Amino acid sequence: MESAIRLRGLHKSFGDTIAVADLDLDIEPGEFFSMLGPSGSGKTTVLRIIAGFEQPTRGTVSLFGTDVTSLPPFTRPVNTVFQDYALFPHLSVIANVEYGLRVAGVGRKERRAQAEEALGAVRLAGLEDRRPHELSGGQRQRVALARAIVLRPQALLLDEPLGALDLKLREQMQVELKELQRSLGITFVFVTHDQDEALTLSDRVAVFDAGEVVQLGTPREVYDHPRNRFIASFVGSSTLLEPDVAAALGLARTPMAVRPERVTLAESGPGVPGTIAEVIYTGPEHRIVVDLDGLDARITALEPNIGAHHRRERGDRVMVTIEPAAAAPLEPEAA
Repeated sequence: MESAIRLRGLHKSFGDTIAVADLDLDIEPGEFFSMLGPSGSGKTTVLRIIAGFEQPTRGTVSLFGTDVTSLPPFTRPVNTVFQDYALFPHLSVIANVEYGLRVAGVGRKERRAQAEEALGAVRLAGLEDRRPHELSGGQRQRVALARAIVLRPQALLLDEPLGALDLKLREQMQVELKELQRSLGITFVFVTHDQDEALTLSDRVAVFDAGEVVQLGTPREVYDHPRNRFIASFVGSSTLLEPDVAAALGLARTPMAVRPERVTLAESGPGVPGTIAEVIYTGPEHRIVVDLDGLDARITALEPNIGAHHRRERGDRVMVTIEPAAAAPLEPEAA
């Protein structure tokens, strides 16, 4: 199957700073693909190069089999949604959505019908005559989405579109975005620094660091099998085990990462003894930090806030066990 987006040897420098380092990447048609990484990791630069807002220093960009590397943004079969919405404050909702169609020369009756259909797709029917300042943040974001999809792009590029929303609204919009992408059936390329967001939404995730993709896979692959210390720490939370600590816990004598929900605590039985140093209440769960006896190391466990688990306290003695399959071996650090 032909890739929706194909990047080959993509490199971008700003003076002496390398933003993207010789990147090869394929994104498939109809895929919800996320580019995840901290600020300055290169993910937004890649998105801007795909959109045509930046030119690569070298390398090529192909969209649906066509080399578009030198083409301007308005000729590419993609559209972009930004974090700041970029709505026209003096125009109504329907006029904002119609704007691109009007520029493209679509007749009044046809563009009104297409704009109303796009607003229906993002659940904003009935708000056509409002101005952006009369809408909530989530509604403004949906107007921006409607304005992008009304042009019927083959791919939609989303640059941290939920970053300005509060947590509850962001979680709601995550669900709506996934439903919208599924109903449209087009390729979504989503840039975020929020690892929960990437894991929730994506078919595949590319984790960026220092201009490179350091791991590419499904959310489950990236979360359960992080390749190195950076990914284990950035995507979710992990305890990083040095080889001697891993061996003491019955694992291979190699650097390991273990997720807190995969650590088992018991009052007695097999395992490595330790003392609870901290119990952190998070609502549905307790995050429990344990100092391991004789190893100069601590490990974090996660237990649901049910049953006897709520009785654990600082100073309690526990036995710590980890199933071998629950820990991920890490690549050695570069010399």
